[in-house]
Amino acid sequence: MRKLDIYIETSVWSHVFANDAPESRAATERFIDDARKGQYELYVSDVVMDEFAKASEELRRLLRGLVTDLSPVFLDFDDDASILSREYIQHGIVPPSKVDDARHVAVAVANELDILLSWNYRHLVNVRRRELFHQVSVNNGYFKPLQIITPPEVSDAV
Repeated sequence: MRKLDIYIETSVWSHVFANDAPESRAATERFIDDARKGQYELYVSDVVMDEFAKASEELRRLLRGLVTDLSPVFLDFDDDASILSREYIQHGIVPPSKVDDARHVAVAVANELDILLSWNYRHLVNVRRRELFHQVSVNNGYFKPLQIITPPEVSDAV
């Protein structure tokens, strides 16, 4: 059985250190434990790293250390992803103020990954938005559906 290709967006990395959200932190830690066992192929992009730069120095250090520890494949936010992210915003799937959310999806779609892992229910983990992302992706020549789900949806299925 092939490994799932999973893009981990910033909210998941951050939840490893979220003392104010014990349930989602525990679920994220279960996923990270499974990832350390090699159950998935992990991906991250420069969009995630740019978002890390907005965190406090201590949190930024912890987040970068976790990424180094898990050694995900680094993907570039390239021209294809840029065009696709602008399409998502133009079609109103995410507001212009949340451009990084559109960028995460675009990187995962442009690289034909299986899953985008997120805790962002407002702009990403949402059935209607998932449908809209897929519709715009198909209109732009990307036919593979991207599952946008939370860590327990992956870990609990293993």
